[in-house]
Amino acid sequence: MACPLRAACWWVIALVLLTCTVVLLVLYVDPITAGWGNLAWKSPLAGLFATGGVLLGGPLPYRGAFLALLWACRRYRWPRGRRFAILLPFVFAVTGLGSRAAKVIVGRPRPITLHRPAVTFPSEWARHLNGQFQSFPSGDVTVAAGLATVLFILLERGGARYLLFAIPLFSAAGRIGNARHYPSDCLAGLALGILSAWAVWRLQERWIAARAARTGALEPSTRAAVSGVPEGSGDG
Repeated sequence: MACPLRAACWWVIALVLLTCTVVLLVLYVDPITAGWGNLAWKSPLAGLFATGGVLLGGPLPYRGAFLALLWACRRYRWPRGRRFAILLPFVFAVTGLGSRAAKVIVGRPRPITLHRPAVTFPSEWARHLNGQFQSFPSGDVTVAAGLATVLFILLERGGARYLLFAIPLFSAAGRIGNARHYPSDCLAGLALGILSAWAVWRLQERWIAARAARTGALEPSTRAAVSGVPEGSGDG
C-alpha cells in the first residue's frame, strides 16, 4: 500500500504546483505577454514562429511519425514500434478533442482580441463556440505535447529523448508570439497533452496485458527471451 499511496501523494503535489503556476501566470505574466504579442505578431519572426507552431501542433508530425514507425516495423521487424504506431492516432484524437472541449467550456478570449472592439453574441454558448474565445488551453501545444510524450515513452532510455519536448515548447513560442495564446494556455496544454498521451498509453498496455492473459499469448519481449532470438532481429 505504501507505493500507491506515495504515488498518489506525488500526483496531488504535482497537480497543486501546476494549478498554482497557472494562477500566477494568469495574474502576472499573461497581461505582459499579451501586450507584447499584440505588438509583435505582425513581424516576420513572429510569423515564422506562428507557422512552425501551427505545423507542429497539427496532424502532419503525427503522420510522419506514424509512417516512420510503420517503415521501421517492416524493415527491422520491430513489434514495439508497431504498437506505438497504432497508439499515435488515438493520442492525436484524445488530445485534439480534449483541448477542444476545454476551450469551449472555458471560453477565454484570445489575447489578440484585447485591442479589438467588443463583440456581442446572442447567447453565452455562441460566445464560447466562437474561435476568438477559445484560448484556454492551447490545442496546438496539447497535440504537440502528446506526440512528444509518445515518442519519449517509445525511446525508453537516453537523455537525448528529453529534447523531444522542444516540439511543444516551440509550438508554444509560436502561439504566444502571434498573440493567439497566453503562457498559461500553453502550460495547461503541455500538461494536458502529456497526461492524455500517458493515459492512452497505459490503457493500451492494460489492454495488451489483458488480451495476453485471456489468450495465453506471450508478449513480444517474452517470446524473444524464450526463443533466444533478440527482438527486432531478422534479415528483412
